[in-house]
Amino acid sequence: MTGDWRPRLSIEITKEQYNALQRLIPWGMKGQLFSALVDSMIKLLEDKGEIVIAAIITKKLKVENLLNVEDPDESK
Repeated sequence: MTGDWRPRLSIEITKEQYNALQRLIPWGMKGQLFSALVDSMIKLLEDKGEIVIAAIITKKLKVENLLNVEDPDESK
């Protein structure tokens, strides 16, 4: 094993999920995006424990509920 080995996360997703991600995430940004999500997930799990997993799986906690970003078209 070489010193430049980096672990990877590999999960199965649906074809629809794959196509949507390909269409919506700019080229070269997937790694940065998912790395940031993993960092946030680690922090949440360290702070709140496994309840976070249950909340996400049951869709009681959604990323869109955490955003404080206003759609400029909705503010008119």
